[in-house]
Amino acid sequence: MALELSDKAIPPRAHAISAVALLAPVTAVALGADVLGSSGPLVWLLSLIPAFLLAYYRGWRGVATALAVGMATLSITEATLSAFGRDLPDILFGVVVAYIGISLAVGLLADRLHKDRAAVEDMAFTDLLTHLPNRRHARLFLENEFAAAERGRQLSVVLFDLDHFKAYNDRHGHAAGDEALAEFAALLGEMTRRMDLSARFGGEEFVSVLAATDTEGALVFADRIRAALGSRTLPTGETLTLSAGAATYHPSMRSPDELLAAADHALYQSKHEGRNRVRLFGHTLMDHAMPSHDAAEGLRDRLGGDTSEYPRPSDEIGRTRPPLTLLPHQITGFGEGREVLVVEDDPQVRALVSTYLSREGFVVVEAPDVAAGIRELSVEFDLVVTDLRLPGAPGTDLVAAAKSRWPDTQVVVITGLHDAKVAADALNAGADQYLFKPFGMPDLRRELLSALQRRDLRAAEREERRSQPDDVRDRSAQTHAAVLRAAALLADAGETHEPYLAGHSARVQAYSMVIAETVDPGAERIDREALRYGAAFHDIGMLGVPASVVGHPGPLDSDQWARVRAHPARGRRILDAVLDDRDLLAAVTWHHERWDGTGYPDGLAGEGIPLCARVVGLCETLDAITSDRPFRPAMTWEQAMEVLRTEAGHRFDPELVAAAESCEATLRTVYDARADHTNDEADA
Repeated sequence: MALELSDKAIPPRAHAISAVALLAPVTAVALGADVLGSSGPLVWLLSLIPAFLLAYYRGWRGVATALAVGMATLSITEATLSAFGRDLPDILFGVVVAYIGISLAVGLLADRLHKDRAAVEDMAFTDLLTHLPNRRHARLFLENEFAAAERGRQLSVVLFDLDHFKAYNDRHGHAAGDEALAEFAALLGEMTRRMDLSARFGGEEFVSVLAATDTEGALVFADRIRAALGSRTLPTGETLTLSAGAATYHPSMRSPDELLAAADHALYQSKHEGRNRVRLFGHTLMDHAMPSHDAAEGLRDRLGGDTSEYPRPSDEIGRTRPPLTLLPHQITGFGEGREVLVVEDDPQVRALVSTYLSREGFVVVEAPDVAAGIRELSVEFDLVVTDLRLPGAPGTDLVAAAKSRWPDTQVVVITGLHDAKVAADALNAGADQYLFKPFGMPDLRRELLSALQRRDLRAAEREERRSQPDDVRDRSAQTHAAVLRAAALLADAGETHEPYLAGHSARVQAYSMVIAETVDPGAERIDREALRYGAAFHDIGMLGVPASVVGHPGPLDSDQWARVRAHPARGRRILDAVLDDRDLLAAVTWHHERWDGTGYPDGLAGEGIPLCARVVGLCETLDAITSDRPFRPAMTWEQAMEVLRTEAGHRFDPELVAAAESCEATLRTVYDARADHTNDEADA
């Protein structure tokens, strides 16, 4: 369809030139005929310039406008001069006649030129055989509609391909084939709305760009075309069928090429499944688009995709798979063998992200808030993807819990553009990357690939350390032992703060080893060395608590209590710089967490609390309540065991309480040894 003359905008420069061209003769006449001499009236020929310019942009209408403005200017000038008693030159009448004649000639010429140009444009944008718009026209129309779709308007595309058309051509000849193409084109044109565009896209391939049309509308339209062609008998006495592929715009699509590639893939699938059917590019076909593992490896470095125009040859459209780099939501399988925790309170966003990650091969675990997310952290994930604005606790709490529990887990936080400060807080809490809303799946994929590469690099570094020569490992072991001895001295120094703390860490260590042997006799769940040192160092952070607070004889005020509650995190900071033992650090950090989630410092709950920390927490309480404190006397052993039973499922892991009951006799020997030692000291 040719561009209408009325659609051509007249640039401001043309208006300016026209105004100057009209004012020049008026000014010359106003200054007096003697200024330019006898040739002064010829200056009026400058007024032809508006006629030429407006004829180019508006044809006959432009010429008429120029004539009207020119004559009005002449009339006003004549009236003004007459009022001042001045006469116009006689030659001016001839100039006016020439002006009118030349303007009319310009109008005739412009009209002829515009008609010729319209015919050429029509030929450039129309397929000569079918009289439908051609591929070039369809491309321009699609680009305009795609821009509208990016602003919120719906858009769908359908690609059609006549089934077995080459065989039909071979049987009946090219003339019959051309007639069949023309008949289908007429059918397609009749059934296409004026606001849409259907075009010939290739040999026997056609495209329909459906503005303001959703998925359902596209499917209905495509199936109506398919049914109408199948019921029509061609002049050869045969019928033809067609296959169709439909796709609807999605915000993750970055160009019209991706929308065309999606429809192309759906058409390919329609052909692959037996022809004479309509297929939609959606979740099901995304799975078909997944490449092999080797292909996925090759695509990882090309996730940006090919953004060139989409001129697939007609013998490939619908017959071969379109480029994977152009498919929206490109599936590369980069998550195979990986686990990810998605924490998002909006169910639609959570479902969108989780579905995409599942198709990429991830094992996905979902959580709607921070508390649920922390509970899931009982196991290690490769990735945690979390929003920052969540109900209840802030997302930064989840970030801190994930990174302290599993330092190698990569945390990607999602936040709004107005939450830049919150994003910075998340990075300070340990997040590895952040992503601003709104984002597309390619953006998320890029961030996740970067995060996984970092995680793999850290794993490779640890493996390299483990594979070091024996002498290097021996030196490392000696250094590690020296660090442990230094930490033990620090822990002992903490217990010298107050006499009643003497032996506390050693007893917690002894209790913990007994419980561990009962719960995990094969040492499959609990690393014994990590537990031993975690129990020994669990209160090392109390070194930062003033003695006046530690030995306070009554209830603590809010400031004193805050100092006490800070000791697990402080202990981790002391040890984290010199020890690289996840379970040991977990016992130090979370031995005051409670099974019901009401403990500190991070409010972990249930199995979200590392098992080492649960064991040390129970044993620490057992020794504390059976020991005298400045603010209360010690409980008896029987009373202490009753506390454990009462708090099972609230403060303590029920499994560990059951284990304590089953090995109570062995635990009691540790308690009795302490009592005997206390009595010996009293006798002395």
